[in-house]
Amino acid sequence: MNELNDKERKIILNNHSLMDSENSIIEGEIYSNSQTRLHFFWGLIGWFNKPEIRYIAYKLIEKAETLIDKNSDPLDIHFLYGTKLEVCYKDRDLRSNGLELAIKACEQQIENSPAAATAFKKQYSGDLPAHKGYYQLAIILEKQKRYSEAISLCEKAKFQGWAGDWDKRIERCNKRAKV
Repeated sequence: MNELNDKERKIILNNHSLMDSENSIIEGEIYSNSQTRLHFFWGLIGWFNKPEIRYIAYKLIEKAETLIDKNSDPLDIHFLYGTKLEVCYKDRDLRSNGLELAIKACEQQIENSPAAATAFKKQYSGDLPAHKGYYQLAIILEKQKRYSEAISLCEKAKFQGWAGDWDKRIERCNKRAKV
C-alpha cells in the first residue's frame, strides 16, 4: 500500500488476471493464498515485464527482496532472482545501469544455487534444470571477452549439476581465449 500510488494499483488490476477478480491484490490484504509471499511476488512480477509498465516490476522486485530471510524457501528465492534477471536483462541497453542490474540478478541467483539445487533434488526427482543466472552471466562474460571467468563459471555450474551446454561453452571460450 505504501510503495504504489493509485495509478500503479489500477495498472496492477488491469494487467493481472485473478480468478476471482478481487481487489485484494491492491488493497493490502490477501486472505487466502496457498503460495508463500515470495512465490506470490515472483509470479506477479512477470505480469509487468512490458516496457511501458516495467517500472512496476522493479517496485515489486524491491518489495519482494525485503521479504527474503533465513526461513525463505530456496526455490522461491531462485525463481524470484530468475524473474528479476528477466526484467533487468530486457533493460540492459535501455537503462544506464541496466547491464549491472542484470549481472547482479545473475549473481544473486548463483549465490543461492547450492540451496536451490538441494531443494530441487529433494522436491523433484531427476536431473537439475537449466539455471538462468549461470547461463546469462556466462553469455555476458563471453561477449565481454572475459573467457577465463566464463570458463570458471561454466565449470561451477556443471559441477553443481545444472543442465546446460557447459562443455561446449567451455570449449568455445578456450578456443577464443587462444586467438
